[in-house]
Amino acid sequence: MINIGLLGFGTVGTGVFKILESRNEQLKRITGESINIKRILVKNLHKKRDFELKPGIMTDNFNDILNDKDISIIVEVTGDLQESYNYITKSLKAGKHVVTANKKVVSMYFEEFIDLADKMGLAFLYEGCVGGGIPIIKPLKEQLALNEITEVKGILNGTCNYILTRMEEGLDYSQALKNAQQMGFAELDPTDDVKGIDTLRKLRILGTLVLQGSIFEEDILLRGISSIKAVDIDYIKRMNSTVRLIGEIRSYDDGYTAIIEPVIVRQGSPFYSVYYEKNAVLLKGSNVGDLIFYGNGAGMLPTANAVLEDVIDIIMGAYRTENSMGTRKLKNINSNIKGEYYLRITKYDEGIFNILERIAKEILCREENTVVMTRNMLLEDILELLKAMEIKEEEYFLARKED
Repeated sequence: MINIGLLGFGTVGTGVFKILESRNEQLKRITGESINIKRILVKNLHKKRDFELKPGIMTDNFNDILNDKDISIIVEVTGDLQESYNYITKSLKAGKHVVTANKKVVSMYFEEFIDLADKMGLAFLYEGCVGGGIPIIKPLKEQLALNEITEVKGILNGTCNYILTRMEEGLDYSQALKNAQQMGFAELDPTDDVKGIDTLRKLRILGTLVLQGSIFEEDILLRGISSIKAVDIDYIKRMNSTVRLIGEIRSYDDGYTAIIEPVIVRQGSPFYSVYYEKNAVLLKGSNVGDLIFYGNGAGMLPTANAVLEDVIDIIMGAYRTENSMGTRKLKNINSNIKGEYYLRITKYDEGIFNILERIAKEILCREENTVVMTRNMLLEDILELLKAMEIKEEEYFLARKED
């Protein structure tokens, strides 16, 4: 029997429990082992649950799990930062394999966790941190053995994608956000999603694996979707295109670029028909070419499914114990990022218009809003120009036209 210590019993933790309950016999046939959640760490022992649990299974003391020699796998799904760091490091040092879906803590301490697991000869797996139910981390590691991955990009946040899809259907931003919150796709405080921070953490993890050298959060340029308006959706539709929040890392001979920004994608793009809470990730390999991964990017059962894929790999011995990160020294060349950009400023001012006219390839509007498509130019120059004109972030929307 394989005993699991489950840390956290919120959305994902409940999903893990439900899947194991419903698929226990099938899992036993595949793995040859019964999988048992022996203890569950919760903050509140007296909180009412939707279903009955075995007496004594819950605890509010992590040491009850850490010191239980029968528990060999820790599944950490708390969503916390500092406490989860302690849980993971202590578990690895105690000789227990760790699976987590906590992208916040993995992004912050990625190298440390990988090094510790490597030294202990244990599994540290994190499929549920990126892409929800999409299997991406394990296939990526497999492709790295055969390919140089020169590019990874994708829609990595289901909340933003849901909001943008609903806006295409006619809702304004605030209505679409409220709808996402009611559906459970967005938190009451949606900042991490709409500002792109959630995508940032996921891209940091993917990029570090892809380029085989550390890419940190601060190495990635970041712009979210919080300033988008219905007028932007309208103009972009007229281009027979749509807009998606895309994270992208590209490798070049002299370095790499890393950015998260709204991107205008045309019909025919692999990202054009990615709707609602779906995610999609594209890898470009030197031998395999383009690989596209698509599926549910959020939700109880998709993320729990990804967590349990890692658990099965541990039971079956199908994981790498050696360091999978690489030690390349990487040069950031984000200052080279350029393209044609859609730019809308929420006011019309003759002085501003005259400045924008000089960088415009096409003028789309000069009435209540100033809207232009820029020439192919450096993003850095556009942002410097906006700063010089004292245009605040909430007063403009900027989206790059897909290559």
